[in-house]
Amino acid sequence: MAFDPRTRTPIRTFPKVIEAPCYNRVLLALARLGEPLEVEIQKLRMSIRVERRHWLASSLINDIPLMAWLDFQAADRGLHEPVPCQVHLYHFHAGLLVGHAPQCLANVLEERLAHWQGGPRFGHEVRRFARPVVPEKRP
Repeated sequence: MAFDPRTRTPIRTFPKVIEAPCYNRVLLALARLGEPLEVEIQKLRMSIRVERRHWLASSLINDIPLMAWLDFQAADRGLHEPVPCQVHLYHFHAGLLVGHAPQCLANVLEERLAHWQGGPRFGHEVRRFARPVVPEKRP
């Protein structure tokens, strides 16, 4: 039976913010490479199953669940804005990895997208846009 983070009781739950470039990279990979994605991050010794609704990290050593990112609040945000979510920890050492895992995930997906053969009209590069400066209104 597959592990469902929405039905399991975590050791700890806390709010987290995923940076916009990282979250956008994951969404782009899901759109182009399909859903769900299984991503191994060797340097953290974990595998992350990525779906739009949640990301679940498991140990590569013994396949136990480590953590999950859930409840992404990305509906009314700009592409440059970070995404708040909830993190559930299922292992007592998972808190040591939770800060590094999203960026490592984005880096691995960047490599996969670089080799993606989706056609010449799509580029895989996502650029950061600066927030426009709005002049102050004078009375």
